[in-house]
Parts: sequence; structure tokens; C-alpha cells
Amino acid sequence: MNTILKTISYKNLSNWSVAHLLANDFDYNEEFPLVRIGNFLTRNKTRIEIEDETVYKRVTIRLYNKGVKLRNTEIGKNIGTKKQFLIKKGHFLLSKIDARNGAFGIATDEIDGAIITADFFAYDIDETKIDPLFLVLITTTEQFQKFAQSASSGTTGRQRIDETKFLDVKIPLPSISQQKDIIKAYRAKKKIAANKNIEIQKEQKAITDNLYKKLGIEVSARKNTSILNLIRFKNLKVWSVDELLNSESINSKYEVVELQEVSEIIMGNSPSSKLITNEPIGYKFIGGAADIENEKIISKRYINNDSKISQEGDILYLIRATIGNPFFCDSSYYLGRGISAIRANESKISKTYLLNVLELFQDSIIKQGTGSTFKQISKPILAKIKIPLPPKEIQIEIAKQIEIQKQNIKRLTKENIKNNDLAKEEFIKEIFN
Repeated sequence: MNTILKTISYKNLSNWSVAHLLANDFDYNEEFPLVRIGNFLTRNKTRIEIEDETVYKRVTIRLYNKGVKLRNTEIGKNIGTKKQFLIKKGHFLLSKIDARNGAFGIATDEIDGAIITADFFAYDIDETKIDPLFLVLITTTEQFQKFAQSASSGTTGRQRIDETKFLDVKIPLPSISQQKDIIKAYRAKKKIAANKNIEIQKEQKAITDNLYKKLGIEVSARKNTSILNLIRFKNLKVWSVDELLNSESINSKYEVVELQEVSEIIMGNSPSSKLITNEPIGYKFIGGAADIENEKIISKRYINNDSKISQEGDILYLIRATIGNPFFCDSSYYLGRGISAIRANESKISKTYLLNVLELFQDSIIKQGTGSTFKQISKPILAKIKIPLPPKEIQIEIAKQIEIQKQNIKRLTKENIKNNDLAKEEFIKEIFN
């Protein structure tokens, strides 16, 4: 609020709460009338008594406008709350507790006939007044989320939406024909973005296909074709029946070597937590995916210890929980548990080519992870990863071609994001000035 005295048109008042009035003070396209949410949403209270031997679908309404999806199915005898409500495809759903955090959505085919407790509201949509897709779009805006927040009250963390206040909130609502024009423009931008995404997928496939072709690679899964399978002891990686019967072998027209033959592998460890500090001394400490974002180190922790240090140009490789996603290291870091550094022997292998191959075989490497709670790659497994080794000049040629394709993917990705953002921005500008 930037003035001492603020005037609000009487016709636009829906609630005499100062907080409600201030929270709902927004700029909008005055070409569109303000319409109560309750004018196009009607609460649906189709009650159902849960029966012990019937299987029911249950839903999750995800936060931050991510929609509604099936949570699980459960037999009635395992459901504690016996009086619930039935929903159907096309209902507008919201969470009483999390509506202020964008927990709304339209029921899809997947959850048609599902049940909800009294902690959720289901509404019939009057499609003569609002197009369901337009409703979905408007609920994704920051302005709509503010409406939900203004209609919620209670202690922090347990705020519940007041249904009367929510239904009394007024939003700018174009005519049905105008809504359809706005949706058409929105879809046009989204289609451009979707086409860019298709191009990205084609380019990613081209990288894989070209690399396989250039290296003359054939990957074959070992099949259990006889009662007794004999496997050489030296070729064992893990004592797993599934691994022994289903592991992949790689054939290339070039020599195939183990990773340990062409690189040094430095495995991270778990130092005493007492040594790790937020003070910028020693080396930045990285202990897994949480410290990395878009191939950049974002850790704010440090350790004054030089026993497990990466170097610029090493390939950092996640080996625990989140496996894979190799990328070049830009500096020296202390390697905590969950991360390793692969230092290419550049007299034998180009580090860029090595990165390309690790990316290519990422799915196969992930399959070799062990562990019950979450997967991890041990040093023996990492060391025995098979690497096709063409002459150095061919490695460099391959790396250059892949870099051109990666740059094209980056360009297409930026265009994809730009068009997705533009679709939403233009929608918001159309409705809210």
C-alpha cells in the first residue's frame, strides 16, 4: 500500500476484513467484470460410506499449482475415516489446509470416482461461465494464490481456508468467447515450446546414435539361455543373481578398457562433522547432489582438510542415491561421501571424450548400483566401467561433434523455457495489468 488513504469501490467489496481487503487489492484488466468465485463453483458433497471389501482410489493435491494425481488405492477395511466424499472427473479440488500454497487442481480421468476426506473440497464447475482450462490457468497465477491466502486463517502451518471467504473473492472473468481466445493464444505459445522439446529429444537421440555408430558399439544383455550359466570369476562385479543373468556386455570396433586403466578415481568420504564449518576456510565441502545445481557447486560448507581434493578439469560423478550426472569440476573441492572425482590420464584418453562416454552409459552404470535403502556405486564397480578407446584424434573429433550438438540443445532449451514463460506472462498480462 503506497498511499495514506486507499479507496475501494463499494460494488467490489466482498468482505469487511481490512486484511482481506488489502490482500485482494490488485490491478486487473477493467474490460473484464469482477465475478465471485462462488458464481461459477458449487460445492459438491456426494457422501460415501466406506465398505470394508471395496477398493478405493485416493488422491493427492500437489502444492504450488502442480495439479491433482492418484496417491494410491486402498481396500476399505484399511481406511480409518469411514464417511468420505466421492469425486468425479472435472471437479475442481482444493485442500483446506494447503490452498494457500497453491494446492488446487482439476480431477482427471485417473482419479475419476476417487474419494476425499473433509480436509478437501470438491466443486462442480459451471462451464457456461468459465472454461475449465481457463480456471486451471488462472489458479496458477500469483494473484490467485494471494486470494487463497487472504481467505485462510489460523496458526502458521495449520491455516485453513474459510470457504465462505474464498467463494466471495472476486476475480476478473472474461466472457466464454474471450476465454477461448485467450486459451488459444496460450496454447499457441505452449505448442512452440513443445516443438522445441521434441527437437531437444531428437538432438539427444542423435548424440547417442552418432556415438554408437562412430564407435561401432553393440550392447547386448546376457540372457539366461541354459540351466547352468558359467561366468569367469575375474568378470564378476557383484554377487547378485539378477546382475549375473541380466548384465550388459559392450562390444566396440575399438579396444575396450576399464575406467581404472585410463583414469585415477578419487572416492569421497565422510569426515567428522566437527571439521565442517560455514566459515570460508580451506576447501568447499561437497557431499552429494544437494550441493550441486546445474553443474555448479552451491555448497556453503567448508573443511580445512586436503585428503580428498578434486582438481579443475576432473569429472565429478555422483555415486550415492542420485547416481550419474557427470560434469567437469571448475576448482578444488573436498569430496564428501556420495561423490567421486575421475581424473583422466590425458596421455591415453581425452577428458571430454571420457565425459561423453560416461554420459552415454549412464543408465547402464546406474543399474550396477547396490544397496537396499538407496543405490550407490562402489569404487570396484566404478573402476571396471568399460570404455571404448579409439585413437586420440578420433576421440577429439567425437568430442567436438558432441559439443556442437550440446550447444544446440542448450539453445533449444532456452527457447523452450522462453516460450513456456511467455505463454504464462501473456496470460497474466491479459487478465491482470
